[in-house]
Amino acid sequence: MSRKLKGIPAAPGIAIAPIVHFHTDLDFIPTREIGERDVEGEMRRLGEAITTASRSILFLRHEMASTLSDRDTQIYDVQVNLLHDKTFKADLEREVSTNLVNVEVALQRVVGRYEAVFDKAEDPLMRERSADIRDVGRQLLSALMDRDRSVYTADGQDYIFGADEFMPSDAGLLDREHLRGIVTVRGGKYSHGSILARSLGIPALVGVDKVLAKAPSGTPVILDGESGTLIVNPGKDELTHYHGLIRDRAEAHARLIEVRFAPSVTLDGQHVDLGANVESVHDLQHVETEVVSSIGLFRTEFAFMERRQFPTEDEQVRMYEAAMEAAKGRPVTFRTLDVGGDKPLPYFRTPDERNPVLGWRGLRISLAWPDILYTQIRAILRASASGHARILLPMVTTLDEVRRCREIVETIRQDLADSSTPHDGDIEFGIMVEVPATAIALDQLLPHVDFVSVGTNDLVQYLLAVDRDNPRVASLYDPYHPAVLRMLEKIASQAIRAGKPVSICGEIAGDHYYTMLLVGLGFRELSMAPVFLPRVKLMVRSFTIAEAESVATEALALTDSGAIREVLTAKSRAIWSEFLGEASN
Repeated sequence: MSRKLKGIPAAPGIAIAPIVHFHTDLDFIPTREIGERDVEGEMRRLGEAITTASRSILFLRHEMASTLSDRDTQIYDVQVNLLHDKTFKADLEREVSTNLVNVEVALQRVVGRYEAVFDKAEDPLMRERSADIRDVGRQLLSALMDRDRSVYTADGQDYIFGADEFMPSDAGLLDREHLRGIVTVRGGKYSHGSILARSLGIPALVGVDKVLAKAPSGTPVILDGESGTLIVNPGKDELTHYHGLIRDRAEAHARLIEVRFAPSVTLDGQHVDLGANVESVHDLQHVETEVVSSIGLFRTEFAFMERRQFPTEDEQVRMYEAAMEAAKGRPVTFRTLDVGGDKPLPYFRTPDERNPVLGWRGLRISLAWPDILYTQIRAILRASASGHARILLPMVTTLDEVRRCREIVETIRQDLADSSTPHDGDIEFGIMVEVPATAIALDQLLPHVDFVSVGTNDLVQYLLAVDRDNPRVASLYDPYHPAVLRMLEKIASQAIRAGKPVSICGEIAGDHYYTMLLVGLGFRELSMAPVFLPRVKLMVRSFTIAEAESVATEALALTDSGAIREVLTAKSRAIWSEFLGEASN
């Protein structure tokens, strides 16, 4: 007889498969007393473990980048920042030196205290961050014990992952080929594990009664991520009903996948270029280049993060050449090194800052250390002989910064020409618009650049004075805010008047609710994580420019973000509902 358990819908979808229980924690924590003379050695072990855990997290971020949005991959940046947090490290060191215990025991105690603080928070978002502390502690413990965690697999069979909790580090251990769903006892809708499940398109249910653990591994279940129901040992009628729902959705999804190869044109024939955001050559090799017009953003910093020292000029040349080879003739926009703030380099220490997001980061670091920028631009220019490369500067604030960088490009270009070194003498040079000051004074910068790309993640953050990674104010981070729409309209209109190409490469480019608005505002280039390309292309192919401009005019006239979201969501859902209706006929 079937049994129904209720939970919190964390990620939509339906899954039918046996549940397999996994134990995600490390059971054994070595306990030993130490003497004062051993403290220094324990501190050294801690430092080495932090470095190892940071590399593991950054590697996982790199592995997940092609399937997650920009914002979701920042979950891993938050964890790296926590590992390097001075207070966290000081608390660990104090526990070791005061109580003379080994680092593993100190870690268990400190993480427990942090958990208790977060668990008592009134704000549900703050409570969800307790899981991040546990996950970071778990990864640090693995590094200390030099123990690799096992892949969560059901020996090549379809399965539903069952555990006490699903955390960001678990995402890299899933057998995603056979994984059909996720069910956990702990967790909330806004936990980072739930956010990742949604991004990965994995149906998920959290907060299920602990009786879940009594269903042995191998028990057949139906996971309904829409209603928040887990059916244990489903009957024949229940299986027939849910198999029918899955079949209908699969047909719609298959049609959506077919759309990705269709031209990206509106109903009245206007082309909208869709590009892919990538972090490595590996990511690019998994992009279907026939689907995109360009690689709209190649984040070069992640190649720097994976190394133990700065890559040489020749190493960078090989990487950029490999990227253009993988792009198969599509333009590749290489963003110069964008580190600092939430993206530290293990071998390049930046000073501690009270507000690193507003501090020494991006182009500011590159101009302070011009040798780094010079080497990278020279490498991009040398590689440009083998493909269509473009240079993009991050975190631009002033015209002086643009002029200084342009001079560096011209100097290198002349040096290469004098030495008869092959390169693209007409390489395009652009800037990211991420700082409100840049957006407001864009007309002064446009004569000095060939194109602009809007980084909406940081632009929204700076415009609204909200740290999107701070759970106390994260709810105020709202890309539907009227001021954001007006800023985007201002950027687009200035670029169009100057005759300069303007693209969106931030998170909203992949938000299909936003597609009609962006096109209506005048943007004709959108670059996003590859996973979002099919649905955005479907949107582009479902309206005329006049309809998009009408929606933009309507949205710009509204004074409330909720009303703006409602208008854009309604338009998108109408298109999607029509598509689903056609798919089921």
